[in-house]
Amino acid sequence: MSTSSGDHAADATQDGDHAADAILRGVGGRENVTRLTHCFVRLRFRLRDPAAADLDALAAHPLVAFTVWQADELHIAPRRDLFRLFEDMRDALGDIAAP
Repeated sequence: MSTSSGDHAADATQDGDHAADAILRGVGGRENVTRLTHCFVRLRFRLRDPAAADLDALAAHPLVAFTVWQADELHIAPRRDLFRLFEDMRDALGDIAAP
């Protein structure tokens, strides 16, 4: 059975949506995020309650390469699709996410 490239694009978008939701749950939920930015390699979260982040769950996610705290930010490096993940999370978080 073959699938068209359009089907693959739809699958990738759906996987990205699930990944964004899983990462948001791992950082303690949407309500725990006070700011989201990114650099070229990492998503950068500022959290209301850093203790609410489940680093084990984040590390276990197949899309997450690593997590690290730097100053007051939780950095998450995805294995791929950083910009798409950021866009998905920005849609979910609204004004909290910086452009």
